[in-house]
Amino acid sequence: MQLVSTEASPAPDLSFAHFLAGLAGMGAAGILLAWQPEALLTRWHPAALAAVHLFALAGLMPVMLGALLQFVPVACGLALPRWPRLDWLILSALLAGAYALAGGFLFADPAWLLTAGLLLAASLLSFLTKLIRALWQQRLQAALPAALRRNALAFAATVLLGLSLIGVMRFGWALPFLQLVDWHAQWGLIGWIGGLIISVSSVVVPMFHVSAHYPKHWEQATRSLPLLLLTGGLASLAGWSTLAQLCTALLALLCLAFGLLTGLRVVEARRGERDAFHWGWLAVAALSSGLALLGLLASLASDPRWGLAFGVLALTGLGGGTISVMLYRIVPFLIWLHWQRANKARARLPLLHQIVPERAQRAQLLADFGASLVLTTAAFVPVLVLPGAALLAASKLVQLSLLARAMHAYRQRLALLHTLPPRVRPAAGNP
Repeated sequence: MQLVSTEASPAPDLSFAHFLAGLAGMGAAGILLAWQPEALLTRWHPAALAAVHLFALAGLMPVMLGALLQFVPVACGLALPRWPRLDWLILSALLAGAYALAGGFLFADPAWLLTAGLLLAASLLSFLTKLIRALWQQRLQAALPAALRRNALAFAATVLLGLSLIGVMRFGWALPFLQLVDWHAQWGLIGWIGGLIISVSSVVVPMFHVSAHYPKHWEQATRSLPLLLLTGGLASLAGWSTLAQLCTALLALLCLAFGLLTGLRVVEARRGERDAFHWGWLAVAALSSGLALLGLLASLASDPRWGLAFGVLALTGLGGGTISVMLYRIVPFLIWLHWQRANKARARLPLLHQIVPERAQRAQLLADFGASLVLTTAAFVPVLVLPGAALLAASKLVQLSLLARAMHAYRQRLALLHTLPPRVRPAAGNP
């Protein structure tokens, strides 16, 4: 397994900006659903399309990209190219494109869709170029870099399929629209979001829970993820329903295995603390197992509400919930690490678990997972959309406030540490 080296961690300011922007984007998606609760009556409702893409592109995507800025150098030892000014432009274009896309769906405005397509293509393809350059520059044979390369390909497929859909809607390209929509959702939810969660978990869960590593055969099984997506999509297009259903069943089995393996590692962790991070990962494991069963049921049922419920749970639960749990470890760890680097005076610093209050973490994560479950149920009970969406928005904005305060304290203390004179150890034999 690839060793983690915190010496490679770059300054966290850019990642912090990604995290805060992403939480704001997820909160905005919740506010939009609360404003138009009828959106979840069908996946084709303009507000539903706008909310989904706000949550995915203005919410999950900035957080995932910001985390990769730290994760790839630290966990893989691969340096991502640093483009100081362009990096901020990439984030700005991503957010502007995501909100323009939501506006295009809400107001059925082709000009907004075209603007969104151009901004998203520029930002996402730029970051993808940076990621591919790092991952393929040194073809490390370790499991983690190989997994991230597969994730990058799923990322590329999701982006290209999304841009193709904008081409169909804006220019009338002669492409199978409904099939492209399904492929875009599958590669985005399962290949990119799900694949990245699996890859990151292989390092994060054993490291922070002090547990056994995932078994070798699990790493081998995850290699089939993009192949199953590709085979299932082509089989569906060709009308080979049996093969397509088999691929769906195998994907559900992978999701179930991830939930069971992760839950087992959290339960058997040698780390004794039962804090928010512990319970959060148990919730992720349980949700993954439930999502596998829900996905299989959605593929067999004729009622489209099962598919809607699966999409909501995958996006807000597995995607949004896992990110919420991870941010409570990533942000305090980066703050503590960079305080330590600047602490030449060897001043006393807050402990890792003191940076974000534990009680607040628990309450926010409970609201976060609760909102996801309420919204999933709302696919069948529409009256629950409003409370579920309001709870989702509130939980994300509370987390944004908690982390923003921690980041503010980080900058204040960092500035103070830089003003303190270094503490020199006395020479041997001197008093």
